[in-house]
Amino acid sequence: MYPKGLPSIGLDALDSIGFDNVIVSRIEPDGPATLDLRFHNLTVRGFADSTVAEAKGFDGELPRVLEISGWIPLLKLDGYYEMHGSLLTMPIQGKGQAQVEIKECRFRCKVRAVEQLRGDGKRYADIAKVKCLLEVQGMHLNFENLFNNPELSDAMNSVANTKWLDIWHTLRKGITSAVDQLVESLLKRVANQLPYDNFYRD
Repeated sequence: MYPKGLPSIGLDALDSIGFDNVIVSRIEPDGPATLDLRFHNLTVRGFADSTVAEAKGFDGELPRVLEISGWIPLLKLDGYYEMHGSLLTMPIQGKGQAQVEIKECRFRCKVRAVEQLRGDGKRYADIAKVKCLLEVQGMHLNFENLFNNPELSDAMNSVANTKWLDIWHTLRKGITSAVDQLVESLLKRVANQLPYDNFYRD
C-alpha cells in the first residue's frame, strides 16, 4: 500500500479522503427505512492502514470480475450530519458534527472491469462497477447537537453505542455504499493512468 499516495499512477493519499455528500439512509415512500441520515464534507480516515489479504482475477483478458479482500483496523468518519426519523424505534433528529468509528472492518470487494482501447493503441481497464461486503467487530458513534440539547445527545449516543450492532445493521447499506464509491474512485484513477498490458499482465 502507498498511504501517502502515488501521484504517478493517479493514486491519492489514503490517510485522509473526503466526500462532499454521502447519503447513509433515506426515508422513501413504501420503503423500509425509518431514518434519513446524510453527511456533508465527510472525511474518511483509516484506509492507509488497510491490509489486502487476497486479490483474484488480476490476470487474463477483459472483461472480468476482480476480487479484493482484506481488513482495516479502524475506519474513522468525521463530518457534518443531518438526521431525522427514528432509530431503534425512538424518534431522533439533529444536525451538527459527527464522528463514527468502525472497528476491525473486514471487506470483500468485487470489481467489474471492461476493456477500453484508446488512441495510443493500448488497452486500459475501465472500472464499471464496485460492490463490497463489510463485516465489523465494533462501532462507536458521537452525534453532536441531537435534539439541540447536549444532555439528550449524550444520552442518545450512550444508548446507540450500547446497541451498536443494531445500529450497524441499520446503517450498513449506506456505509457500504460510501466504501463502494471510495474504492471505485481510487481504482478508476489508477486504471486510467496504467495500461492494462503494463499493469494487469506479466
